Amino acid sequence: MRRFLALLLLILATPAQAETASLPWARWEPSLFDRAAREDKYILLHMAAVWCHWCHVMERTTYRDSAVQQRIAEKFIAVRVDQDSDPALSYRYENWGWPATIMLDKDGNEIFKRRGYIPPELFVALLAAVIEDPSALPSYTAGDATDPDAVVLSPARRARTEDLLHKSHDQANGGFGDTHRFIHGDTLEWVLERGRRLQRNTEPEAWREMASRTLTGARRLIDPVWGGMFQYSDKLDWSGPHYEKLLNIQRDAVRAYVLAYQVGGDAADLAAARDITRWLTDFMRAPSGAFYTSQDADAGPTLHGDVFYARTDSERRAGPQPPIDRNIYARENGWAIASLAALYDVTGEPALIDAAIRAFDWIVDNRRAPNGGFGHARATDDDTHLGDTLSLAEAAFALHRSTAERRYLRLAIEFGEVIVRDHRDPSGGFMVRAPEPGAKGVLAQPVKQVDENVATVRLLNLLTRAAARPDFKEAAEHGMRYLIALAEEDFIIPGALLADRELLREPAHITIVGAKDDPAARALYEAARTYPTRYLRIEWLDRREGPLPAADVEYPELPEAAAFACANGACSIPVFAPEEVHSIAAKVDDR
Repeated sequence: MRRFLALLLLILATPAQAETASLPWARWEPSLFDRAAREDKYILLHMAAVWCHWCHVMERTTYRDSAVQQRIAEKFIAVRVDQDSDPALSYRYENWGWPATIMLDKDGNEIFKRRGYIPPELFVALLAAVIEDPSALPSYTAGDATDPDAVVLSPARRARTEDLLHKSHDQANGGFGDTHRFIHGDTLEWVLERGRRLQRNTEPEAWREMASRTLTGARRLIDPVWGGMFQYSDKLDWSGPHYEKLLNIQRDAVRAYVLAYQVGGDAADLAAARDITRWLTDFMRAPSGAFYTSQDADAGPTLHGDVFYARTDSERRAGPQPPIDRNIYARENGWAIASLAALYDVTGEPALIDAAIRAFDWIVDNRRAPNGGFGHARATDDDTHLGDTLSLAEAAFALHRSTAERRYLRLAIEFGEVIVRDHRDPSGGFMVRAPEPGAKGVLAQPVKQVDENVATVRLLNLLTRAAARPDFKEAAEHGMRYLIALAEEDFIIPGALLADRELLREPAHITIVGAKDDPAARALYEAARTYPTRYLRIEWLDRREGPLPAADVEYPELPEAAAFACANGACSIPVFAPEEVHSIAAKVDDR
């Protein structure tokens, strides 16, 4: 390793090498390790993204450098993976950023990991050092040790996690942390919930200001011409956008702005949600109605995002545009569908729900695998991942909230059953997918993604309430143990606070009793779906459809449509006017 250090010290003096043809990238597949053993080589894994500027730069420079290619040919099998196309691999290395460079031995053990762009001269030195003296890096998997009995956060841990979140808030600019600025859905949801929970909260105003400051700053990341939100800002005042537009960013932003509008009624929040959604519907829809994956930051090697996105609409359309990744993934479509449904809930605009339903139907028809889960890019069992099935389960539940059509709840239950069957990790939490048979080294260890575990716990708990499924409650508690273990290691996981609170109490529960073709009942339902929380059990009892899936309350026959609220050991009197629906829900909603 001394030679390795010496090489690193000398790289600045190493002359640049000539560019040559692109590498003959191998395909990522289990047989790679057998090939590596036969050829006595290491595996060089280049994780990239279609929208990633520095991935493009590294592929145009480092991987076309003749000295780099010579070293790779000596002792490596080079593999390039589009991280959007392989969630299991992407989540394993997401903390390393894109591009990510990973070197593995023939047994699947990690030798080296590095995030970001690596220039040719440094890469030559790194390759030479690994060839001379490979040494596996220690592997650490957070949250493996779980308390088999704990299913909620302790009061001390709850307070500690919230305190860490509070301290990470930038009081000058909004946002959290001390590096990038971006919208994270669970964080904003917790802050908004804390701001609206007046009964037991002695400082709601501080939380409301935190949410307002963050959401106001984040509007600087919304493209004023085409809509959509850029990925993040590298400046703390939100003025340094990185211009990629990714579906997960749109999902979190729409979710946050819609909830903020429901809580506070600020028209600027609703306008922001509309602007973000406008890019989805205008630019990202395939002819089938499904949604594409992302849009690049740059319109070409010499036309970067800062120049392109400063242009007017006509100027943008007159020349090259940032390319759109036209892959259609189940996970990203679930995100888009749920976003459209959320915005529909507060606007009632038919075009939004029509677009959501059309995309949902296409994905169910074209991405549902024989095992009942969802393939990421194709409808096959070997391409199913937790994120895809979870995303469609959330989308189905969102469509049920928006439309009251029971078929969407039935589908959400079916998808939840697949998640519990195929993705539950016996050691705690839910894994992206089970390791491949014969997987070696680090690849034999299941990957668990934190945000997906939060969402799984919350979804299964909601399905428990909506469908009277105690098996889902047990599975949600199983996932919560994993989140508790992470929290005990001082991971700041706002979603764990949300999941913890929801497991401890019933959701706000509103039932509309009346015929679905009755305009009065429709008006009551439209008011109910705007109640300001995502933790909502909303039902429409039209007796012609039979009993509700979880018939735990007996509602009286009345001569006109009525709304009831029953939760946390209390029931309201019936109300008959839409403007009264929120007030009865608030009385039984244990906030």
